[in-house]
Amino acid sequence: MSAEVVHGRRVALVDGATRFDLVVPLHASVDDVLRAAAVTGDGVRVVGIAGREIDRSTTMRSLDDGSVLVLVDPAASFAAATADAKRPVLARRAPAVWSVLAAGGGILALLRLLGGDALPASVRVPVAVVALIAALASATAFSLSARSTTSTLVPVVALISLAFGGGVAVVPDVPASSASVAVFTGLLGGAILAGVIGVLGAPETLRAQGRTAAIVVGVLAGVWGLSLLLHLDPTAPAAVTLGLVPVAQRVLQASLVDVAPGTFVDYARFQTTRWTVRQSLPDEVRTIEAADADALVERSTARLTIGVLLLILAGAASAFTALPSFPSEDPVILGGRIALATTVVLALLLGSRKSTVPFLRWVERAGAAVVLAAVLVALLPAISSGLLVVIAGICLAVGLGCALLTVPIGRGFRSLGWSRTGDVFEALATALSLPAGMLAAGAIEIARAMMAT
Repeated sequence: MSAEVVHGRRVALVDGATRFDLVVPLHASVDDVLRAAAVTGDGVRVVGIAGREIDRSTTMRSLDDGSVLVLVDPAASFAAATADAKRPVLARRAPAVWSVLAAGGGILALLRLLGGDALPASVRVPVAVVALIAALASATAFSLSARSTTSTLVPVVALISLAFGGGVAVVPDVPASSASVAVFTGLLGGAILAGVIGVLGAPETLRAQGRTAAIVVGVLAGVWGLSLLLHLDPTAPAAVTLGLVPVAQRVLQASLVDVAPGTFVDYARFQTTRWTVRQSLPDEVRTIEAADADALVERSTARLTIGVLLLILAGAASAFTALPSFPSEDPVILGGRIALATTVVLALLLGSRKSTVPFLRWVERAGAAVVLAAVLVALLPAISSGLLVVIAGICLAVGLGCALLTVPIGRGFRSLGWSRTGDVFEALATALSLPAGMLAAGAIEIARAMMAT
C-alpha cells in the first residue's frame, strides 16, 4: 500500500465572519499566508485554535495539517464594532429610499401627462427643477461612493426614473409643449443622467450599467424626437417604442460580451480561403484568469438586467398610448395594432423561457401582461355584453388549461419539439414586431404625405 504524499499544509484562516481554506507550501511562512489573503496591518495577531499566539515567521512545516489560524486585532474598538453591526440596518433601508425616488419621478411624470391642472405650473416647474438637481447630485454621489459589492440595479433605475419625471414635469404648459415634447425631454434627461453614471461609476459593473442605460434611453429619446420633427400624434412614437422592445432585447443579448473584435473567429481556417477579407489578427488569448472571467460575467449580467428592465418599463408605459383603440374604419392601422399586440406578447412570453436571470423572466411576463391589459381596455368599450361573456369563458378555459399544464411541467416534463416550435414563433414575432409597430403608427400614411410634398 502506497502512502499519501502531502506537498503542503491545509490551513483555515479565520478573520471575523470570513474564512479562507488554503493549501500552503511547506516552505511558506504565516506572514506569506496573510499577504496572500490580503490581510494588512502590523498590529494583527495570529492565534491558534488553542489560544496560543503564533509568530508570523513560523513556517508551515512547524504546523499540523488542518491547523486553524484566527486573526485578532487588538486595536479594534467597541465603537467600530458597533458601527459594523449597524451597517446591515442601513443597507436594508437603502432600497426603500431608492423606491421613494423612483415613485417621486413617476408621480411627477403622471402629473404632467395625465393630471392636467392637478398641480399648477408655478409649483410643478420648481419642483421638477429640484428633482433634476437632486437626481444629478445623487447620481454623482452614488457613482463615486459605490463599491464592487454594492447593489446597483435599483439605484440606477430609481435615479433614471427621477430624472425622467423631472424632465417631463419641467416642460411648461404652453400650446407648443405637447405630451411628446414632455416625454422627449424626460427621456433626454434620463439618458444624460445614465451617461453621467457610466462615466463616474467607480465599479466596472456600475459603469457598464450606466452606459447601457444611456444607450437604451437615448434610442427611445431619438424615436420621440423624430416624431416631433414629423409632427406626429403621441400614439405613433408609442407604437414604435412598443414594437422596438423585442428587437432591442435581441440586439442587447447579441452585444453583451465586451471582447475584442475577432476573438471568436478561427483565422487559421478562414484566412486561408481565396475570397476571405484580410485584416490584422487580434491578440492571442493564452490564459484566462478566474477573476477576469467573473468580472466579464458580472458586466454582461449588469448590461442585460438594466437593458431588459428599461425596455420592458418603456414598453409597458407606452402600451396604453400605442393601443388606444382598434378602429375598423382604417384597416391598415387596425391590422398594425392587432399584429403589434400579438407579436409583442408572443415575443415576451416565449423569450422569457431562455432568460438566464430568473428575475428577468417575471419582468418580461409582467410586461406581456400589461400589453394584454391595454388590449382589454381598448376592446371593452366596443364589445357587447353577450360577446363579453363568451370572451370571459374563453379566458377561463385558457386559464384552466394553463393551470393543468403546471402539473406535468412541475414534475419535469420537457419536450424538445415544443421548444423548437416556440423558438420559431419567437423569432417570427421578434422580426415582425417593429414593422407592426410602424404600421400601427401610420407609417404608410406618413410616407404618402412625404411623397406628396
